Amino acid sequence: MFTGLVESTGRIISSSRNGEVMVLNIGDVQFAGELRKGDSVAVSGTCLTVRGMDRDSFSVEMMPETFGKTIFAETRPGYIVNLERSLALGGRFEGHIVTGHVDAVSRVLRVKKLGRTWEIDVELRSPDGKFLAKKGSVAIQGVSLTVMEKGDGFFRVGLIPETLERTSLKFLAEGTRVNVEYDIIAKYIENLLSGNGKTSERGLTREYLAEIGWE
Repeated sequence: MFTGLVESTGRIISSSRNGEVMVLNIGDVQFAGELRKGDSVAVSGTCLTVRGMDRDSFSVEMMPETFGKTIFAETRPGYIVNLERSLALGGRFEGHIVTGHVDAVSRVLRVKKLGRTWEIDVELRSPDGKFLAKKGSVAIQGVSLTVMEKGDGFFRVGLIPETLERTSLKFLAEGTRVNVEYDIIAKYIENLLSGNGKTSERGLTREYLAEIGWE
């Protein structure tokens, strides 16, 4: 589990295929020397497993499914990524619960610079609107952000100076494609309400709650 609070940025050095597995090498990493093989690291919002490391770089492996459904199918050497190690037991929890499982690759529709702060509009697929709420949380490129507005085909987030300074979001421009992960709590609630969780074939209704003793 991650929090969406970026520890460091890094730079993609190379990507290659090893059989069915994609290997990504990431350099200029502040905490690379502290990593161990098998550790989980969120790389621009994608949970990946460390396979090797040295003083200032590390490598990770990706299944074809992960590679094809994230921005990494489009990135090239030199691309700047956001990095966060998984939350240690007993660690301070800030941001929001981020799983590192990307829900969508979306386009930046608008960047509005307001002095030292920015407003960003991001493409929102119609079926995904149910996962977002004003003042709720969303992760973009692995960064925990607050939803300012939700409209027809877009949602808006704000970037404060600290976020712009410490993350790759300062490189966003109209048309940039980004990894998006919706709040896991919203996804579980939708699963229950729709009946996909097998709570009831009718979904989570008032009548069903009464039947099982919640009156």
